[in-house]
Amino acid sequence: MSTTLSEATEAARPSVPAGPPAPDADGELARLVGDPGTFLREHWTSTPLLRRAASDDAFAGLLTLAGVSDLLTTRALRLPHVRLVRDGQQVAEGQYTGVRPIGHGTVTDAIVPEKVLSHFSLGATLVLDAVELLVPSVRALCGRLSASLGCPVDAVAFLTPPDRKGLSPHIDDEDVFVLQLSGTKQWTVHEQLRPVPLTPGVLSPSALGPVALTPLLSPGDVMYVPRGTPHHAVSTGGHSLHLSLAARRPTLGALTADTVLAALREAAPDSDLDSLAPAEEIGALVRERATRALGLLRPAPAGPGGTDGEGAALASVLHGLDALAAPGARYAATGAISLHDGEDGTVAADFGRFRAQFPAAARPALRRLADGETVHAGDFDPDDPHAVAGGALSQLLVRGALRLTG
Repeated sequence: MSTTLSEATEAARPSVPAGPPAPDADGELARLVGDPGTFLREHWTSTPLLRRAASDDAFAGLLTLAGVSDLLTTRALRLPHVRLVRDGQQVAEGQYTGVRPIGHGTVTDAIVPEKVLSHFSLGATLVLDAVELLVPSVRALCGRLSASLGCPVDAVAFLTPPDRKGLSPHIDDEDVFVLQLSGTKQWTVHEQLRPVPLTPGVLSPSALGPVALTPLLSPGDVMYVPRGTPHHAVSTGGHSLHLSLAARRPTLGALTADTVLAALREAAPDSDLDSLAPAEEIGALVRERATRALGLLRPAPAGPGGTDGEGAALASVLHGLDALAAPGARYAATGAISLHDGEDGTVAADFGRFRAQFPAAARPALRRLADGETVHAGDFDPDDPHAVAGGALSQLLVRGALRLTG
């Protein structure tokens, strides 16, 4: 059986558009899985969960077939936003992309809607990656769930033609919340593999393990699939549109690497190995710096609510820049600073990742920063505060050496 995207769109287009779902008092996690405490204790990171819909319009207005059609036909989408999968195999990108003029230039990886619709009618599943960058309501949903779980969350939409499978049996390297938006889909979810694999991939039938759930998802249903849990699905009767919210929990290795790197940067300014002699001393210096870094290790955030949302660093920089003109704004160093007086009267400040030169008048402010105190922008040069605030101080904010404190 085949269908076209336009036919499926007309069949499911709502008569009255609805607004995006609003978070309840307990946050987005409660709306998706019920009691957050029970979910975190009994399912999070380890066991699949199925939660039936309170109503079939539970996610009305989040992403509809009409919305998918609009994205394909009214947006200048490019790779890698769109993928096509047919019978478990990726369709070659060249079969649905082409050259498109944009302004005074051209792009060679533009999505061609007509080619996408042709493959869809032949049975290919349409995969939209990073939907949160395209649909404001999905971006808001990801933001709320990220705040509840304490890790970044992104979204992938899957539109499958009638009676077709999309991806082959596989595992993901993130925890996935499946939200059925339109149509129905028959799922087979196995028990989580142990030890938990950290690399996504397709699995052979012999590697799938025991079956945990075999639900038929209908609009409004939610299913949680932990990282490393084999699963596959097929649309039944008609089309299926679902949204996968991928919670990207950090691995132990990644969290350790980030924590140790931060401590190394704080332990001492970096050095050029070519300037170190004799060579046999390098090993001793590495051990010394590693020892100092271990003494500076700070507890790493773990579990829901412990990490900043995606974009927090950029927001911090932009807020800091915006406050430069505010007389009450104060700034603090984000790490260790070592100062060196130059023969020409200037001051060299080593921030670990880079060095910067300042006029002698800036030395008192730099010393206060190095001692863990806060400063005003005007403290760098009381006689001409705007000169530093508009130049060097802006660079320090952009490069992450300073942060706005109030």
